[in-house]
Amino acid sequence: MVEFDFVPLAASADPYAMYREMRSTGRVLRSSTGSVIVHRYVDVRETHGDYEAFSMSGVDIAARLMGAAAADDGDVDTVDAEADSFVGANTMLTADPPDHERLRRVVNRAFTPRSIAAIEPRVREVARELLEPLAKGEPFDLVADFAAPFPTIVIAELLGIPPEDGDQFRAWSEAVTGTDVRNRLTPEDHQRAGTDLRRYLADQVAARKGAPTDDLIGRMVVANEDQIMSDAEVVAACVLLLIAGNETTMRLISNMTLAVSRNRDQLERLVADPELITSGIEETLRFDGPVQMLFRAAKHDHVVGDVEIPQGEFVLTMLGAANRDPEAFVDPDVFDVGRTDNLHIAFGHGIHYCLGAPLARRETRIAFEELLQMAPALEVLTADEDLEYPPMGLLRSPRSLVVTG
Repeated sequence: MVEFDFVPLAASADPYAMYREMRSTGRVLRSSTGSVIVHRYVDVRETHGDYEAFSMSGVDIAARLMGAAAADDGDVDTVDAEADSFVGANTMLTADPPDHERLRRVVNRAFTPRSIAAIEPRVREVARELLEPLAKGEPFDLVADFAAPFPTIVIAELLGIPPEDGDQFRAWSEAVTGTDVRNRLTPEDHQRAGTDLRRYLADQVAARKGAPTDDLIGRMVVANEDQIMSDAEVVAACVLLLIAGNETTMRLISNMTLAVSRNRDQLERLVADPELITSGIEETLRFDGPVQMLFRAAKHDHVVGDVEIPQGEFVLTMLGAANRDPEAFVDPDVFDVGRTDNLHIAFGHGIHYCLGAPLARRETRIAFEELLQMAPALEVLTADEDLEYPPMGLLRSPRSLVVTG
């Protein structure tokens, strides 16, 4: 296995040059931190699809992934604290069968396409309210003023958080998910917010046992009447939905805004034909997705791309690289909002495919329908050299995008 000098922090501003170098170096690589790197489209799909060979189980795997991403910064304690804030109990994200099916079953019963569709009018109302300053020509940071608060407000209402608790809930959510882009929080802030959020959600779950409600928490409580999940697992599922719902949507909206601003001909196509927004979202997910890599652990010796991966190896699956693989996509470095047959794997693949993907797509579609109606000449004023990305290889989107319409 060829060794590759994988430095996620240094690559965060432009990981795609590094991905091209990966492709020219070898099919399956050994990172400088000791992990195995799988980066070809066909190999990433195989790794994600074969849950009998590759495991997602174990909090330590998630912590190791985040630790590897921050290793060059020497801030492992910070990463461990943030990982602890996210995990309150076993979740479907890090569970293998049969636990995976058990944990996902309850959430599937509650988090239905119909429940997502039912909130569309309110989602559109929230988008319009947040975009109002942009329409008036006021200074506007697309990330801080729109992409970050938008999904946080939506998921709070979807969960059924009482309006009087909204501000506090959003503060906890933003601290836990990292969507509070205006502030630089300490590891202690993240950890405290995670603890407070889980306690609050536990109280919400307990309250609904005696008085069911028609919101996501209430439907999960009803769906769990047979105690398929423990109360702690129900709370953890809520936290997971919160993280997935906020992070993915915020970063998808931000990355799509940057992509269309850099590709004015594609922006003009979207303005002229808003029906293309749907395929434009899929192209953004492929071209510059919110989640750049995921992880697995080899359950036994297994061959991927003619390379044997020994049992116990920690495997990084590079979604961002796979979605630019020239063997899978024609002109992969070209941003084309009308691209067809776009079978990207930005939301993963297999049994762990992102449960929140339909919500992220719907929110982003509504966001751009409203955004381009208000600002058809949308332009990012932030210079490329001033773009700041998160200090990890896992998630990708700029912290700030000052825009005009």
